[in-house]
Amino acid sequence: MAEQLHQESESNQSRVRILPPAAYVVRSVVAATVIVVISWGIIYLSAGGADRQARQNLLIRARAAAALIEPGDIGESDEALMRLHAKLRALREASDDARFVYIVRPADGQIVVLADSEPEESPHYSPPGHPVCSATPGEMALFASGEPGVEGPRTNSRGAWITAYAPIAVGAGGGPTAFLAFDIDASTWPRYSLIHWWPVLLSVGLLAALAAFILISKGSSESRHARYVATRDYLTGLVNRAALINEIDRAIRRAKNGKPSALLVIDIDNFKALNDTLTYSMGDEILVEVASHIEKMVRKSDLVARIAGDEFAVLLTGVSLDEARATAERIRASLENLRFEVSSMPVYLTVSAGMTEIDRDAHTRDVSLRADMALATAKKAGKNRVAFDSPCAASASDGCSGSCSDTLAIEGALQGDKLLVYLQPIVPIAGRDSQRSDARQGNWRKARCFEALIRMVGPDNSVIVAGKFVPIAEGLGLIPYIDMWVLDRVIQLMSIQPDINIAMNLSARSISRPSFLAEVESKVASSGISQYRLCFEITETAAMGNLGEVRAWMDRMKELGCSFAIDDFGAGHSAISYLYELPIDIVKIAGNVVQAMKGPASGRLIIEAINSVSHVLGAMTVAECVEDEESLKALQDMGVDFAQGYYFARPMPADEAVA
Repeated sequence: MAEQLHQESESNQSRVRILPPAAYVVRSVVAATVIVVISWGIIYLSAGGADRQARQNLLIRARAAAALIEPGDIGESDEALMRLHAKLRALREASDDARFVYIVRPADGQIVVLADSEPEESPHYSPPGHPVCSATPGEMALFASGEPGVEGPRTNSRGAWITAYAPIAVGAGGGPTAFLAFDIDASTWPRYSLIHWWPVLLSVGLLAALAAFILISKGSSESRHARYVATRDYLTGLVNRAALINEIDRAIRRAKNGKPSALLVIDIDNFKALNDTLTYSMGDEILVEVASHIEKMVRKSDLVARIAGDEFAVLLTGVSLDEARATAERIRASLENLRFEVSSMPVYLTVSAGMTEIDRDAHTRDVSLRADMALATAKKAGKNRVAFDSPCAASASDGCSGSCSDTLAIEGALQGDKLLVYLQPIVPIAGRDSQRSDARQGNWRKARCFEALIRMVGPDNSVIVAGKFVPIAEGLGLIPYIDMWVLDRVIQLMSIQPDINIAMNLSARSISRPSFLAEVESKVASSGISQYRLCFEITETAAMGNLGEVRAWMDRMKELGCSFAIDDFGAGHSAISYLYELPIDIVKIAGNVVQAMKGPASGRLIIEAINSVSHVLGAMTVAECVEDEESLKALQDMGVDFAQGYYFARPMPADEAVA
């Protein structure tokens, strides 16, 4: 979990973006407003287009009617006037929407009637020479230009109308002396009006309101779903790692106010083997059952999360340390005694748990790191148990603590070249009669051999040993970068010192990454180091995670001239079969086994057995932690090939070791 927190703090990967409800309301209101405005604009543009088309049609009718009036019809005689009146009445009667048709001329800003389509007895009749009304600026412009045009609508006591003017007579000066006026009732005219279009606008408004309601409802539903997805594990329904991180932050703030909490990390023992025995779908069923059971074992105020494949976390809020320990043990014991039914098959399992207290001085990444380290302790101690890591457990007298600032210091040391390579000699101790003709072994017996060890420069410029910071670096996921840094320095050192061989450690976490193995292969291939000089030390358990892939990589590296050593053989549950499975050149006998040689005779027998089997398989042996001459003599008598320990030299800076 600490590695995941480290990666998350460095990558600003975009998380699920969740809009607050208010944002959906604002967005919906804006959308509704836009709908109304667009609808209003469409109505306005449509009405404007209809108005222009109607004016054009009216203008065509006026010009066609004016063409029927001959200049001779406008005269002073009664006969001409009667003929003109008859034509005007015929034009009005031929048009359903025409209100008045008459002949006018402009005079001193007035529109003066020359002939009217109304009969003399009509109340609307205008006698010749009678001013009808004042001319508007638009009408005066039309009269002055002599061009046809449409004016209005205008309103007076007789109502509202629109008038089309068309010239019908030409005087001596070339300009029109009179215009045919064609009046149309404005009530039938297409125009834009909020009052006129209110049913349409009301309908649009209702539709917009409905659309806004749908958007708000959908947005609220999407927001709830997005929040659920962002904070929940898809399989178990528990909160996920991101939500747990936020809750740890809150727990730290509560701890500053005197309300301590505790973080419990639970891992199912041997879950991979269980998955391989059953099926992955059955494994998922077990995870769901375990999640449900853990939830039942804690209070409603506590938080249960799934943070990895088979790893869960419980944030116990407002509890004392003793209460937290009791809860952790109760969860472990209940799961141990629980019988799971998976597809009618009984399944029993155990869990390992690591717990740490959350105090006022804690940091989020620090809390996760301590819980992970406690979990690792529980697994190393035999699994099916609860281990506890206190806030000060990671502190050391040399100034390297497990606090967040110090874990960041590890990364700072890696980036700021504050790491050091120390070398410890590996000394040949076997007699000449035991030396074999194998070129690889002959090279190691003739050259000066060392093991590369990592050190870190502390804040006070002190040198910090690997055991103080490497476990923290493994928890943070930094160990592959440290291993790669050591490889670069070893290659550089061997390039300038052609008479030395160096063995360096590769961690299990590094070996589990195919990209790391590929990068190591590329660097060694381009280094130009002669054969048999570079050795990689690995533990047997590190290679067992992906035996086929690791063995294929080891074979390729051996073709490049590298050697391989099994480190700390015999320290735990080592199996001789590992020596058959892997192309090993050197077997390093664990220091505790060498130290046990001083006790019962069985200790010596173990070393003899390891040495004998290794030689049968063609591998050399190295005894670690040799500290006195008595141990050295016994190892020589058993035929061990090399020795390493304080008896010969302590680890020292690389330049001193090769001087």
